[in-house]
Amino acid sequence: MRPTLTILMMVFLFNACGLIRGTQKVKYQLPMLGSIGKHQSSLFKRKFQKVGEPFIDNPVAVTFESVAFDKSAESRYSNYRKNQGKEPATIFTDTTSIDIPRYYQLKISNIVRLVGEMNGDENNGLKKYLQENMDLEIMSHIVFMTDIKSAQQMENADLIYLKTSYDGVLILYVGNRYGTEPIKISNLEIFDFRTARFCWDKDKRGHINIAQILMDGITCPGSTKANPEKLNRTPDYLKL
Repeated sequence: MRPTLTILMMVFLFNACGLIRGTQKVKYQLPMLGSIGKHQSSLFKRKFQKVGEPFIDNPVAVTFESVAFDKSAESRYSNYRKNQGKEPATIFTDTTSIDIPRYYQLKISNIVRLVGEMNGDENNGLKKYLQENMDLEIMSHIVFMTDIKSAQQMENADLIYLKTSYDGVLILYVGNRYGTEPIKISNLEIFDFRTARFCWDKDKRGHINIAQILMDGITCPGSTKANPEKLNRTPDYLKL
């Protein structure tokens, strides 16, 4: 995961549909959980340039958490609103108060399922593009504020998951005993995020696949590689 910084800037790339061939068209350029893109950080600003998203046929579980504001989160949220041209938020984080204002987090939890989906035939074009552009990452965790109705929708859900809709758009869904419905991403004020990198390996047929999505840690485990090109190199001992 990448460390969080003070100011969050979301950059929309309107011609991203043409960048990743062999995957579904990206109709909405608002970065969200599961988005593929380039993460850039500096001392005073942070950007995520979305270029596409995977096709997810089988639901990938997401965890929801409600968190009490502290001074750090309050500062990030206020800076986000200021950067969006809105009035900075004033949130009183008195730790002695019983009713402390809260923000929310969504995090991809079923990494095994996500890896399996991204290695599917529908994502062959995406995999090739990721191999050629190793600076691309996946948005794995978002921190946000939202309206009361949307917050209750998620708090009362039995499950939350990512799935590609019938018209080819990656959507967040909430489900309970009454059915499922989509979460409107436009209702979420995403003021912070984290990304995850990809580790690669080669199967018995010589095909390069995603082996793991690196949510924690800085190095790929075992024989997996952050650079898929290294999987095609002949070991030195075989050159003799």
